[in-house]
Amino acid sequence: MKIQHFFRSFGRTARLALLGGVIGTLAVPSMPTGLSAHDSDRDHHGFDHVFIIMMENTGYNTLIGNPNAPFINFAAATTGLATNYYGVTHPSQPNYIASTSGSTNGVADDNDTTIDVPNVVDQLEASGKSWKAYMQSYSLCTTPLDHSCGNQLYERKHNPFITYKDVQSNPARVANIVDFSQLATDLANNTVPNYVWISPDQCHDMHGRGATPADPCDYSQVQPLISAGDTFLLSTVNAIMSSNAWTGNSVIFITWDESDYTGTGPDGFGDTSGCCNANPGGGHVVTLVISNALRFARSSNDAFNHYSILATIEDSWHLGCLANTCDRKNVRPMRDLAGPVGGW
Repeated sequence: MKIQHFFRSFGRTARLALLGGVIGTLAVPSMPTGLSAHDSDRDHHGFDHVFIIMMENTGYNTLIGNPNAPFINFAAATTGLATNYYGVTHPSQPNYIASTSGSTNGVADDNDTTIDVPNVVDQLEASGKSWKAYMQSYSLCTTPLDHSCGNQLYERKHNPFITYKDVQSNPARVANIVDFSQLATDLANNTVPNYVWISPDQCHDMHGRGATPADPCDYSQVQPLISAGDTFLLSTVNAIMSSNAWTGNSVIFITWDESDYTGTGPDGFGDTSGCCNANPGGGHVVTLVISNALRFARSSNDAFNHYSILATIEDSWHLGCLANTCDRKNVRPMRDLAGPVGGW
């Protein structure tokens, strides 16, 4: 696994520790590198690009220290780690809706639905920000409204944008939902939008699909799915950070929609811990914040959930607020992890 491309600005000790198999606290610079007074002044314009990668159904303790997730653990030790971050609820789809509209908006299951509510697309377009949602295996679908495509590789429940009435009824907006393969083209052509949402398919988001036990994507293949997801993240993050889109205050948020499915509890999810206007919630999950402006190890034990990422983006770009993100007493932006150094 070629992790040496990731965070080339980090010190030699950090890289050697990872390649030697050490997971934990690594020796990295305690201050940002390559930042000048000019950079700090420039920081006030907010994020250049925001990348959100939403993974699936894996709890914090399942990943941290897991040898099948070397990239995730390296990033947790050398970039930004939210140690007290939670999903909003169970099951999957309401977390995606919460992440893009500030509320579950009455969505309580994974069934196909259409809701007519304000959402982040409205905010972005009203502020002149470009956006695109990159869905892996979306090209296998016949129509944008398909429930499932490619033998459960793509699932509509992991695509929040098509759920919004003012997206699905607008051809120009629907055209911004594309297959994940388009990301490589956009990175190469320097046409990446300001706001990027990435949903891996169920063989690469750690969720899995219903298949025979011999299928490496089957639900039962927990550790192989974690390994595949870790490799996907390494490849995707390296592609982003090696491109011309990785500029100024660009930031990558990597999070998981909810904790592991355990088969315990009324809905099969044993961990319903939560915070920030969502308690009970979706359980304790890992959230990584990789910032081009903050190139040093940092962590936060502040309580965050999916509303917090949305609030962070809203604050940086002065987009206003949506539903629970308007409650800044309980839903706070992740400034210490996301930066930038010079403020917003």
